[in-house]
Amino acid sequence: MIVVYYDYGGTHTSVVAAAVHLGRLNPEKVPEGKELIDLPLFDRITQSDLGHIIYNGTSIDGNNIYTLGLKKAKNLVIPAVEDMYKAVFGNTDGLYLVDVSSATNFYMKLGGLLSRGMRLQFLGLPLVVYGTRKAYRNIVRLVFNTKNAVKDYPGIQK
Repeated sequence: MIVVYYDYGGTHTSVVAAAVHLGRLNPEKVPEGKELIDLPLFDRITQSDLGHIIYNGTSIDGNNIYTLGLKKAKNLVIPAVEDMYKAVFGNTDGLYLVDVSSATNFYMKLGGLLSRGMRLQFLGLPLVVYGTRKAYRNIVRLVFNTKNAVKDYPGIQK
């Protein structure tokens, strides 16, 4: 199964969701700021990375986990991903797309704008870390729901 966690920037919520799914972050404990900052892709996605499906690893249950930053092109990119998968495999069984935007909060949005959008990481990163820690339980819930759905359903979640 291919699982793609996607959101606006592809560098905060989706990266944390992928890390939880892969067991790199403990779902039972809100991570410290350093644990988030030490994630390989956290607050590191650049403009040239947007629109690219980035491999994060293979989960213990054999699912390949990816992240994707879409900016405002969700309505274009997601159907294109589905169509390409369908063209190659004949259907969308084995592809699971997860929009994690609902777990993103104001602090993460503002911090992401400052850090990634305006290249003011020294201002934005502390806000993103604070916001991510506040949103962590919601992110974990999305991952938990995804893991349960993936083992039972070979289709797409939108």
